[in-house]
Amino acid sequence: MVFGEIFQRFVDKRPMAVMTRMLLEKQFSDEFFNAVFADVATAQYERVFAFSTIAKVMAEVTFGRANSVNAAFMKDRKNMAASITCFYEKLQHVEPAVCEELVRRSAVNLGEIVSLLATRAEPVAGYRLRFLDGNVLTASEHRLLELRGEATAAIPGQSLVFYDYATDLISDLVACEDGQASERRLLPEVFKKIVRGDLIMADRNLCTELMFSTTAAKGAAYLVRHHRQSRLVPESKAKDCGRCSTGRVFEREVRMRGVRCRAIIIVRDKPLEDGKRKLTLLTNLPAQESAAKLAELYLKRWTIEEAFRQLTEHLSCEVTTLGYPKAALFAFSLAVLGYNTLACIQAALRAAGDPEKAELWSNFYIAWEIKTAFDGMQIAILPEEWAVFGTISNAEFAQVLRDIAKTVDHAQYAKRPRKGKKSVPRKKVKSKHVSTAKILEKRRLRTPVETVS
Repeated sequence: MVFGEIFQRFVDKRPMAVMTRMLLEKQFSDEFFNAVFADVATAQYERVFAFSTIAKVMAEVTFGRANSVNAAFMKDRKNMAASITCFYEKLQHVEPAVCEELVRRSAVNLGEIVSLLATRAEPVAGYRLRFLDGNVLTASEHRLLELRGEATAAIPGQSLVFYDYATDLISDLVACEDGQASERRLLPEVFKKIVRGDLIMADRNLCTELMFSTTAAKGAAYLVRHHRQSRLVPESKAKDCGRCSTGRVFEREVRMRGVRCRAIIIVRDKPLEDGKRKLTLLTNLPAQESAAKLAELYLKRWTIEEAFRQLTEHLSCEVTTLGYPKAALFAFSLAVLGYNTLACIQAALRAAGDPEKAELWSNFYIAWEIKTAFDGMQIAILPEEWAVFGTISNAEFAQVLRDIAKTVDHAQYAKRPRKGKKSVPRKKVKSKHVSTAKILEKRRLRTPVETVS
């Protein structure tokens, strides 16, 4: 694709920001948001503000381009049809079902683009690996009237999130306004999003007979850590299955009430945080999937924890000034769309670059460029030049992303992991402070002065 002179300059100097803006044109269009709202919303209506207006103002906050909702609103106040008070009123009534549908539809569209670029191979043949985990939104700084006399922190909501391993996309979520609700209470909504061929990997909070029986009835598989409150009845003797990277692996058939499954027992070389060494995984995968392989596979569950960390640090998924649950969950869902945008860029980089460097791109540097270059790019490049990316096919769009990704300098956006530090015992001193300058002066006096010939 041939770009204009100014556009090409940004492609050369700020490729990550350009690819992000292209993706926003593709998936953050007014038509997309308004169509989801029209199809899903039942109680809320559009009268003064279109739903797309609410979404675009909030996107400014979740992408880190505005420090608060008020700041984002004021940036575009000339085009607003009503006051900030009216805007907040609309924001705090966005229905959780709308948030869930935004994530689902966006992931379907981006999933097609990622599949045209680069996906990971599924670790278990015939199954789509999906991580399922909960995320409680951080306590809000904004005090509702009823909470102003309370010292306890107010939690505005939580969600259960599906993360697809092959595409690196968050494909579904279950949004809940009650921040203290048990994750198990949300299982009926979770089951609606599980389909035949899924392999659901989850932590012990979702270790229930209902979870296992319903997942199996849907033609899906599970790999879930055992919760100590769920009693297991052995059905066979434990057999040694070799080792995984964290310890020795054993396997036996067990029954948990009416459900029979495989128990994969890992005796760790190093203890867990609670001091125990034994960890048990439960699965209904067939016996040809070895216990050692599944024990190793479970370690990949931390991928979703990394996704949550990036949502919090690189994208403002938790807007602490939002006290109303619906508003906080809406902000989180938009941050998920932002995370999926970064994942799509990562897929383009993997497709265009060295496969050995596929996991070495830093989302921190990518997100930083987006935050710093975006406003200037919006001013310099006319809207008409972006509009084409909202109309081209996914195949054409993927090719443009790949072409831009080929020009990116990996060293500029590479991760820079720290080397492990040696543990050094610290001396106990009476004083709580020390002067760095004095320490450096002592070092200078101890170091021999080099003679210059």
